[in-house]
Amino acid sequence: MNSLVLRKTALDRDTAAKYTASPLGRLLPRQKPARLRRKGPVFWAALALLVLAADFVLALLVWLAVEFVMK
Repeated sequence: MNSLVLRKTALDRDTAAKYTASPLGRLLPRQKPARLRRKGPVFWAALALLVLAADFVLALLVWLAVEFVMK
C-alpha cells in the first residue's frame, strides 16, 4: 500500500512538471524556455556598424535642422 502511494505521488509530480493548468481548467503542455544561441563576433561587428550608421544619420539630420533654423 505504501509503495502504491509513493508511486502515485511521484507520477503526480512528473505530470505537474510536464503540464501547466490553464484558466479554463485544461492541462496544457509546458513550453520549453527559449534557448539563447551564442552570437559570433561577426554579429557584434554588424550590430556596432548599424549603431554607428544610425548615429551618423541622426547627427546629420540634427546638423541640417540647425542649419535650417539658423538661416
